[in-house]
Amino acid sequence: MEPLGFNFLARLRKFLWLSSGLFSAAALAVPMIGVLAFGSMEGVGPSFLAALASACVFGLASILHFGPDSA
Repeated sequence: MEPLGFNFLARLRKFLWLSSGLFSAAALAVPMIGVLAFGSMEGVGPSFLAALASACVFGLASILHFGPDSA
């Protein structure tokens, strides 16, 4: 059996980096699709705040080099 390349903490760091980036993109894209499809701005505020918070976590994770070495 081959040894694992990453330990648990390294995997957790990469998961945090990836999931926060994907969540922030989705939290912005999904309400904007609703605005384009239905023309209603209802419910966009909380999604924008969630995307902003997730983008801050993504930025912090990127500054702390939680993501891949080369992108």
